[in-house]
Amino acid sequence: MSVTAIQDEILGLPAMERARLIDLLWGSFSKPEQQAREAAWAAESERRIDAFDAGKLTARDATEVFADLKKGLPE
Repeated sequence: MSVTAIQDEILGLPAMERARLIDLLWGSFSKPEQQAREAAWAAESERRIDAFDAGKLTARDATEVFADLKKGLPE
């Protein structure tokens, strides 16, 4: 089965099933892999906070972001 076929199948699942899949996939990484990814995300988060604080990055209201996300979800 191709990645595209799997993707199409996954996107057709209810949100709770997709969330369970995320947990399953995350758990499939070894502890060192998880730690490396968490460290990379923490560094990226700090970079974004610093950019926002320096006025180099704009922000959007959370209600707008969630509304845009909801528009993209299958019903």
